[in-house]
Amino acid sequence: MNNGITKQEIFCKDDSFVIPNDLALSKTGRIYISGQNFTKNTKIGDGGLWICQPDGKATQLKVFGRTNGIELSPDEKTLYLSEAFNVNFTVISNKIWKFKVDHRTGRVYSQNLFVDFEKLDGTQSVDVDGMRTDIKGNLYVTRNGGQEVVVFTPNKKVLAKIKTNMLHPANLEFAGKEGRTMFIVGKCSDDETKGCVDIFENDITGNAFSVLNRH
Repeated sequence: MNNGITKQEIFCKDDSFVIPNDLALSKTGRIYISGQNFTKNTKIGDGGLWICQPDGKATQLKVFGRTNGIELSPDEKTLYLSEAFNVNFTVISNKIWKFKVDHRTGRVYSQNLFVDFEKLDGTQSVDVDGMRTDIKGNLYVTRNGGQEVVVFTPNKKVLAKIKTNMLHPANLEFAGKEGRTMFIVGKCSDDETKGCVDIFENDITGNAFSVLNRH
C-alpha cells in the first residue's frame, strides 16, 4: 500500500538521450524511446532510437534526424519509427522506418522504409507524431497539422483516414473497457493554447492496452 502517494523514480537515463519524446512498451519489460531536437535545420543526431532494458540500462541503438512516433507490432518482431527533417524551419521530409527486432536482446536490425509521405500523397510537410498498433498489427499514425489519423495495414496499405476536430493531433492511445476506444489529443482548433481530446470508437483492441492488461 502506498496510501495514495505516487512516488516519482528514474527508470533509465543516458547521456546520449536527445530530448526523449515518445515510447513503445514491450511485453519483455523493455522500453523503446525516440527523441528529437527541433532545430531550424535538422541534422543527423537531432534524434535517435534508444532502448531501456528491464534493469534500467539504457543504450542508444541508432542515430537519426529528429524522431517522434515509435511503436512495436503485436508479435514484437517489428519496430516502427518516424524520422523528419527541417530546412529553415520548413518540414521537408516525413518517413516511417521499420526494423526487425532481436527478441533475445531487444536490438534492431534490417532497416527498411515503411512509408514516405512525399511519395504516398505529397504530405511530407505534415509531421508524424504519435503512433500505436492494434492487436491485428494495423498502425495508427497521427498527422500533426494534417487533422487526421492515418491507419496502415502491416503490408503498407492505407486502411483508413480518420478526420479529427483538431488541426494538430499529437498523440493517441487505446483505452476503455475493451481497449477499443481511441483517445486522440492535441491543440484545440479554436484556441491552440489549450489541449483537446477526440474520441473514436474502434472495432479492434489496441496493442499497448493488451500488453498492459495481460493476466
